[in-house]
Amino acid sequence: MSPPRSTADLLLLCLSDGRQPSAVSRQPSTDWNEVANMAVRHGLAPLLFKRLKQSGAQAGIPADAWERLRLAYFNSAGRNKRRFRELRTVLGCLRTAGIPVIVLKGAYLAEAVYGDIAVRPMCDVDLMVPRAEVPRTQAVLLDMGRVQRHTEDVEWWYRNECHLPAVIIRTLAVEVHWTIIPADAPLSIDTAGIWDRACTASVAGVDVLALSLEDLLLHLCLHSACREGFGGGLRPYSDIAETIRRHGGVVDWPRVAGLAREWDAARYVGLALHLAKSMLGAEVPDDVLERLVPGGIDRRILEAARESVLVQTDYRHVVSFMDRWGAMSFRDKPELLWRRVFLSFKAMVARYAASQGARHLSRYYVLRLRDIIRTLAAQFMRRGRATTRIPAQDRNASLANWLESSKPVRQGKDRAKVRAEAEAKVKEETQ
Repeated sequence: MSPPRSTADLLLLCLSDGRQPSAVSRQPSTDWNEVANMAVRHGLAPLLFKRLKQSGAQAGIPADAWERLRLAYFNSAGRNKRRFRELRTVLGCLRTAGIPVIVLKGAYLAEAVYGDIAVRPMCDVDLMVPRAEVPRTQAVLLDMGRVQRHTEDVEWWYRNECHLPAVIIRTLAVEVHWTIIPADAPLSIDTAGIWDRACTASVAGVDVLALSLEDLLLHLCLHSACREGFGGGLRPYSDIAETIRRHGGVVDWPRVAGLAREWDAARYVGLALHLAKSMLGAEVPDDVLERLVPGGIDRRILEAARESVLVQTDYRHVVSFMDRWGAMSFRDKPELLWRRVFLSFKAMVARYAASQGARHLSRYYVLRLRDIIRTLAAQFMRRGRATTRIPAQDRNASLANWLESSKPVRQGKDRAKVRAEAEAKVKEETQ
């Protein structure tokens, strides 16, 4: 169930770029305990405390709600201070070993974007290294700590994830990444280009690498929209809005749009940036949104994505194939069935491990068709027993169809040719 509109709206107002929450804090009808609860759930209580304190709004907030926010801020400060001490040791060891490292998301954002490690809580630290350096990096980390989850099939992680299981080093959990999105995602991430554009940075007092501003924004958008299905809550959108507030003047927006198209991610990125702008006041240029999603985004799509963000529920977990089928036009239904049956080779290997190296891969597509028919039959029976339809299900089905409706840019084209075309387009738009 989504939070009351007034609670969500007030939290968004207090966190929005360029808005001061001091006036709304004096409204007698405001339930600040509910606002504090929502901020805690979304990992934004430390940031809310700092924003309210800076605006002088404390006098209009009940003492118990204020104390909860204050404790959230100082507890986060203590935890992150300890974690950054451990991170400094980790980064120092990797630098001594000669392993290049890009520090992703929270650990980088806390210092370089927010400028206060207390306001950006983090559960773990994500470090990206070249694919060839993953085994050596993991060995360095295991000399310092222990793996969180043992696994004998490391290749499974390479096929289905973008990182290995976390290594626990005292108070710090470290994940080793080799790309920003799993290989089986419906995108075409150019990891080599990400490394080419990486810039130098200092994190925890150690010289490392960081994503370029454009790649950072794309990563934040894709992690929330594609990786988490908009179910990661408001914090990713706070990250996007704060990054734009701090560095928006030097962001190469045509390159953001060009790379999003090159990665087959224009709709994911466009929707995520639209949410950051509409909910938190991020200053995303209108022409960039138009380039990413020509003609704009339907209201139902925006409502479904916003609802997933606020209730922290991955929209894909509440949408069945039958829901998607019912929300589609007649001419689009064969395309959905084709995509579901004839998965890519990587996706087939992930689902049917025995298909790897098989002489006759077509036999496994027969198994795939059988599984789809069984799933459809089960969903049809459940749907038949239902007496009512929930509007949110229809919105989520429309959202899933909308995000996947455009065909991949690279389909049937040479990768180098597509990349050259995208770079030429970026150059043309920049002029």
